[in-house]
Amino acid sequence: MLISKTIFQHLLHCPKDIWLKIHKPELKGQFEMSEFELHLLEQGNEVESYARNLFPDGIEVSTTGEHAVEDTTRLMAEKMPTIFQATFIADGFIVRNDILKFNKESGLWDLYEVKGTNSMKLDQKERDHVTDVAFQVSVMRRARVPLGRCFLVHLNKEYVRAGDLDIHALFQITDITEEAQKRVEVLEPKMDAAKEYLNRETEPQGGCECVYKTRRNHCSSFGYSNSHIPDYSVHDISRIHSTKLERLVEQNIFSLDEVEPELHELSEKQANQVVAHQTQRPVIDESAIAVELEDLKFPLYFFDYEAYAPAIPAFNGYGPYKFIPFQFSVHILRSPDAELEHIEFLHGEFSDPSDAVAEKLKEIYNGGTVVVWHETFEKKFINENIAQRLPQHAEFIGRFNAAVFDLEKLFLAQHYIHPHFKGRTSIKKILPVLAPELSYADLEISDGGQASNEWWRMVGPMSSTAEKAEIAQNLRKYCGRDTYAMYAIWQHLVQLKK
Repeated sequence: MLISKTIFQHLLHCPKDIWLKIHKPELKGQFEMSEFELHLLEQGNEVESYARNLFPDGIEVSTTGEHAVEDTTRLMAEKMPTIFQATFIADGFIVRNDILKFNKESGLWDLYEVKGTNSMKLDQKERDHVTDVAFQVSVMRRARVPLGRCFLVHLNKEYVRAGDLDIHALFQITDITEEAQKRVEVLEPKMDAAKEYLNRETEPQGGCECVYKTRRNHCSSFGYSNSHIPDYSVHDISRIHSTKLERLVEQNIFSLDEVEPELHELSEKQANQVVAHQTQRPVIDESAIAVELEDLKFPLYFFDYEAYAPAIPAFNGYGPYKFIPFQFSVHILRSPDAELEHIEFLHGEFSDPSDAVAEKLKEIYNGGTVVVWHETFEKKFINENIAQRLPQHAEFIGRFNAAVFDLEKLFLAQHYIHPHFKGRTSIKKILPVLAPELSYADLEISDGGQASNEWWRMVGPMSSTAEKAEIAQNLRKYCGRDTYAMYAIWQHLVQLKK
């Protein structure tokens, strides 16, 4: 087998996981990426395609394997100015360069690595952009390529679109030759060890190295490799530091039932989470909740945005990965005994919705409390950016943001602890406990990442009229469920002392 850059990076994260993916394809169904993860890959490919416009004299190697190596060799011999996907194989490794450009002054080939991020990521230890380049440098040296300088091409986070895309302003190019050469020295022994590990025929015994990482950093085959570890384990302790987790793992403590909060030096919030699991009883500070909720002023607006953040700015006033607020839902309770009202907004065309969003909000809101979940998203990532793009709405946006109350903070402050929350505070963890009659299981769209991808597909040129209508209906159901969920949770909380 040939080890690619992607395989090697995967191995640095979890060796056994990538071994299983290569040698046990029958387990593939357990390891599939989510729609959102697949979309991130697609965005990376999109960024690379735009970056190629920086090199208009380039030609792509469209073949694969040995044929691609032959085509690359021929194009280099012809001194083709720029080659996309130049391919080299050496010592069991394979690389396909994003961009390889002939430098007439030096007579060498300069390497350009394109990244769909808006930063250089040079401080991520082994698994950063320098490692990506260093891996390629090592393989190209083995293939005796006359390699010159190494460059990183990434999005410019300061870029703001104004009219047609300015490709040269959209991207930043940084020389990382010295950093890459230093990394090669550290990397090559690991590359040779990776070759030996991945070519073994028998499955590596025992669990995987992710046992020392928190849950969100686990590989996709963690459950297969560590079947002795409970689904809810010490890896789920909120904000647990790696050193604390490592001590627990070294003591073979995986079940929360075996954790002693004082002995294992857990924080107060971590201890509360563990004790709630061990006792299987909720802990509710009704007085603290009442104090928080008494400041809410009617009407109450249970509010939620859905937004899409493309890598390449689609509209004027946007930069890379800035959110496009394409939808909102609001459930309105004008007084404690009033009937709940629902108003929604969904932008159905490929254009900037910002002005329409602000105007619709002005129609709806005229005082009262805006109840949201995780206020940073609504206030900072959406509203503040609308005000910046459209100053005529800044005064209203300021008043709207000032009226926001974050319902999640009651759970972040642990005024309400429940063993079934499992230390999390997302609305999808809280809702099934406090309002079990509600669920997202019956919806075609069940999370924000999927919603944003579906809107992008809906306003794109490839969807039929019928598909657009179906997507719109699914989006309305999902966003509406979010705001009704907030209302249901609030209702549960206000009834605690009744």
